[in-house]
Amino acid sequence: MIGILIALSINNCNDNRKNRLSERKLLDNIHRDFVQNKIQFDTVKAINYRNLAALNSRIALFPIKRDSAKIAAFQSYQIAPGISYNPYSSSIKSVINSNSLELIQDEELRKYLVSWEDVLLDYQEEEIAYFKFMNEQFWPYVRENFDFLGSDQEMIKDVFSSIITQNMMVSRRDNIRGIIKAIEEEPIEHHINEIIRLTQPID
Repeated sequence: MIGILIALSINNCNDNRKNRLSERKLLDNIHRDFVQNKIQFDTVKAINYRNLAALNSRIALFPIKRDSAKIAAFQSYQIAPGISYNPYSSSIKSVINSNSLELIQDEELRKYLVSWEDVLLDYQEEEIAYFKFMNEQFWPYVRENFDFLGSDQEMIKDVFSSIITQNMMVSRRDNIRGIIKAIEEEPIEHHINEIIRLTQPID
């Protein structure tokens, strides 16, 4: 009887050790992904803040007349192409889809992992609205009305003094404000930081 109990104890210890090794591998994969996710999120965040500042500066110049010196100032405020946030989520999906979540002992971490997809989708709603506006309204207007070579000065004056251009800039700013509001009020950044913290490798 004692021998059987000892053997069971050894087997339990071996199983626990294997589970902890498997857990650590999962955590390392998640940690690696979310360190990169944070870098990408910080980049997206910085671009949106810079673009909002540039758009505010442009809008402050309105209304612009055809012969106005404001046109040069308007052009000087550069606005970067927006980028969407597309984080690595394969490590989390693998954990959840393979029923490996039970290997993770930290209940707080499990909560963040399970809710990550919903939190991400809530944030991405604002990005989707922004890029829908850009692709369906803003860029078609730009392609039709702007002189990309900058050789037709009369066209440039017409476009920058147009109320439609003004409205496009205001709409673009409002959409970026929606993204920034999501950055500041949705829990996505907190989730990223907490997942990194809770999966931190132990030295």
